[in-house]
Amino acid sequence: MPQIKIARKLLGMSALLALAVSSAHGVHAQLNPVGVNLLQNPGHEHPGVYFAGRGEINVSWGWVPFWEEPPAGVDPRDPYYRTPEFRPVFAHEYPNRVKSGGGSNRWFNFYALNRKAGVMQYVGNLPIGAPIRFTTYAQLWSSQENHYDPSQADRNDGDMKIRVCIDQDGGPRNMEDPELVCSPWAQPNNRWEQLVVDGVAKNDVVNVLIWSTASLPVQHNDAYVDESCFEILPAPNAPGICKGAGLVPTGAGVLPLPEDYVTRRTTAEEQRSLLANLGVALSNVLAPVRVPPEGEPALAVNARASLNVRAEPTESAPILARVKRGEVLPVLGRTADRRWFLVRLADSQGWVAGRLTLPNKAAQNSPVLTSTVSRASDVVTATAALQPPPDDQPALTVNARERLNIRAEPRESATVIGVALRGEQLAVLGRSPDGQWYQVRVGGDKRGWVAARLTLPNAKARTAPVISLLP
Repeated sequence: MPQIKIARKLLGMSALLALAVSSAHGVHAQLNPVGVNLLQNPGHEHPGVYFAGRGEINVSWGWVPFWEEPPAGVDPRDPYYRTPEFRPVFAHEYPNRVKSGGGSNRWFNFYALNRKAGVMQYVGNLPIGAPIRFTTYAQLWSSQENHYDPSQADRNDGDMKIRVCIDQDGGPRNMEDPELVCSPWAQPNNRWEQLVVDGVAKNDVVNVLIWSTASLPVQHNDAYVDESCFEILPAPNAPGICKGAGLVPTGAGVLPLPEDYVTRRTTAEEQRSLLANLGVALSNVLAPVRVPPEGEPALAVNARASLNVRAEPTESAPILARVKRGEVLPVLGRTADRRWFLVRLADSQGWVAGRLTLPNKAAQNSPVLTSTVSRASDVVTATAALQPPPDDQPALTVNARERLNIRAEPRESATVIGVALRGEQLAVLGRSPDGQWYQVRVGGDKRGWVAARLTLPNAKARTAPVISLLP
């Protein structure tokens, strides 16, 4: 938007905020002003809203609950992944758990914990590049004791902590997102403490979160929050209106969120809650990814945009390919904990993270695979159905039991850069001096090494040029 760049130079930040600008979607929207609280219901007051009609999940209007779901295959009753209860607190019942007004937001676990639980809210119509600040008052009750006197010191606590964060580019919510900036962890046990974080609006919509975690599933892991505030600052590190203040009511004339922000900023799970809280039209919700029908083991890619396929079932393994959201992949096997699935691609195979997929029951019950490393015991005796390639060009047939690692160098400890399936034919470029490894073409100009003992080379491959291993 060239006109905005010119205006920024001529008018400065304060004047720019009052301009009516044309968004990337062609909708004219005015930007929110500096120096007012832009949050809905900053005092976390009633009435509450039930998330997806669930009676145990009730948050003050304007706020959206979130929590960490257990990994695939983990019992949802596992005390380290228990879905918290969300129930607002009333001042007349627990006055020490409400900082001001009639109530506060609360979430808690009983003899359990959830590492990524809390409430969040989206704020829109922000000038991209503007300094922003989010604050809230919080207190914790983490104890193995069942007393209700906040003046007593907690004993045998669950090491519960809380912080505030800003997802500067609007999401989707991801606690590992590099654009997520957070305050330090705090432990305000049975006392109110203001938590503060500053950031930069890297989109016209950002997400603000109040996030708690714990280490031990003690009797009480409870969080209480009240008097939240979000503002656009006139300059980085400016005093502003939120820091050090009590309740700052929502500013007059605060603009509503852009109508299409749901489809641009949030995950499907968060969309459903936001619809209930904010009345966004159902037509704005993207169709959810569906689990593949039963039959052959398969999964659907449930990542935001694309999913990495890796050479081994670890986050640090080389990326072999990327597959798009919604794509259905055949499943060959899984790790014992179902955190990784081995999938078949068009011409290869690799591992995908189970948490970013929707596997069918056949996939969840697919064979457990302990390693991607091919060993001598994986060799299958050649049959009439599995023969060396024709002898017109140097080539080999993969004779591993299921799959064969393609490595960056001719040694078992070298990095895996790809995999080939049993029966697949690979062009041979050369061989190691000892004849124990073949250099093969992986795709295009990419080259790698495979163990000769797990292949059926043709005659030309067996006499291919020897490739020196010296640097």
